[in-house]
Amino acid sequence: MTEEKDFDKIFNKFKSGVYVVTTILDDVKYGWTTSWVSKVSFNPKLVMVSIGKNRKDHEKFMEAEVFAINVLGEDGIEIGRHFGLSNGENVDNFDGIDTIELETGSPILKNIVGAVDCKIVKTVDAGDHVLFIGEVLDCIVKDGNSLVFRKEDFP
Repeated sequence: MTEEKDFDKIFNKFKSGVYVVTTILDDVKYGWTTSWVSKVSFNPKLVMVSIGKNRKDHEKFMEAEVFAINVLGEDGIEIGRHFGLSNGENVDNFDGIDTIELETGSPILKNIVGAVDCKIVKTVDAGDHVLFIGEVLDCIVKDGNSLVFRKEDFP
């Protein structure tokens, strides 16, 4: 049986980006930093994001019908840390953050290298996380490289 420390070590070898997943519910914006995002299907265009059940306002994401995945650029560590505060006290994540909207109204951050705007088509309970599968309705692609997650950048 694999020990917990080995499990963590091997998954730290998996390379992934850093994303801010956003949604809007009853005119209130919500955002969480995550690195657990993946393509699911080309036809239809589906993506998946995994959100921990212990995350602040997780229940709001469960009520939402839409989300956006904001791809942070190499200079995005501070914005990633900002939205990582969602685990703590009640924080207005979007205070002073410029956003735009696409089709769903989910907040799209301005200082990103890309984003996908999605409607939720399925949720899957996955242990201490929930997988949200979204159909891509629109996207933005900008110049620049995406930020690669390193555990030491997000203590």
